[in-house]
Amino acid sequence: MSPHKVLITALLTMGLLGCIVKPNFEESYDSQCKITKKKITLSVEEVSEFGARNCRGNHECKAIIVSQFVTAGIVLPISAIVSGSIALVGNTIYWLQEDKC
Repeated sequence: MSPHKVLITALLTMGLLGCIVKPNFEESYDSQCKITKKKITLSVEEVSEFGARNCRGNHECKAIIVSQFVTAGIVLPISAIVSGSIALVGNTIYWLQEDKC
């Protein structure tokens, strides 16, 4: 892999650190059918910010920063999988329950 691709991938990944994927439950009223329709959508939300730290010579501080980056890199994909599964199952159930008018 070329250094440019690695740099671009790293920058994009850094931009997503501290974010989670969250399901949003929405309802809308269909006046023609006179029913309430339900739908689950996904949104990406920021849950934390990584502040600048001065860790010169402090190994404990450096370990905390590394653990924050590793944790943040794991949380986003796991939340995307869980939230996506919730949205898929929920929207399928809502679709099956919906009366066709």
